[in-house]
Amino acid sequence: MTPLRQSALYLGLTYALALGIALLMPHNELAPIISIFAPVLAVTVTCLLAYPKGRRKQVWAEFGWRATKRSLLIALALPCVIAAVSFGTAVALGVARYPSPRITLDFVANYSVELLLGSLIILGEEIGWRGFLLRRLATALPRGRAWLATGAFHACFHLPLLLLSTTYQSAGNRLIVVPCVLVTITLGGVAYGWLREQSGGIWAVALMHGTFNTVFEALTAGAIASAATLAYVTTETGVVTMITIGAVGAVLLNPGLRRVGAPARFPVQRAVWRRSTGAATDSGSEGGRVKA
Repeated sequence: MTPLRQSALYLGLTYALALGIALLMPHNELAPIISIFAPVLAVTVTCLLAYPKGRRKQVWAEFGWRATKRSLLIALALPCVIAAVSFGTAVALGVARYPSPRITLDFVANYSVELLLGSLIILGEEIGWRGFLLRRLATALPRGRAWLATGAFHACFHLPLLLLSTTYQSAGNRLIVVPCVLVTITLGGVAYGWLREQSGGIWAVALMHGTFNTVFEALTAGAIASAATLAYVTTETGVVTMITIGAVGAVLLNPGLRRVGAPARFPVQRAVWRRSTGAATDSGSEGGRVKA
């Protein structure tokens, strides 16, 4: 089975699971959490159908279970910078205000645990998007377009919950919120894809995704503001967040920083897939950090 056919199978399974969860649990607060595990389940089924038994462990190993200190620092810092710009703009515009912060040891400990657990849980998504799908799209698209395409498919994954449930990003008019979410997640795919290549694995990507969710949820919960107005301006659904993430993506796609037109650097994937059909032998495992 070719990489693109594997991608189609994975997407079909993932979207079917996401739709089923939204239809069966439209008012259940657990629906967004359960949906996180749809991509990893779809990867598991795709591997069972597309690869012989002796190849499946290697496929999982190719997701990249590594990270560099630099990539982990970026994963922690970048979502905080984006949140500071987005929510800072909301405060400057008078859309939101915050009481004086009370940062205690218990607060730091609880926040750290929440961030760690959130990052581990979000692996359920990132194994599918930046671990499985991105590598396969990179066989047919230049790296920048592969990042954006993966982000777009990831964005569409959220549509069932956005349109059919009442427990996921429910504030605000759907005609405004849904397009903003789709564009934001699509553009966010650039940062996630870039970090996936820079770190050589998905740990840093999961940490960035988990940090983004944790920081934005904490700032949203602590804001004194109209829920709908806040949703239009900031949070994960707001225009300012969308523009800020778009600006980050534009920087990462800058030819001076990254040759967007070059093929994505996942060294052995084509040989591995040819081998699965008996046309070639594996030339080794994915090695080291992906070079810029």
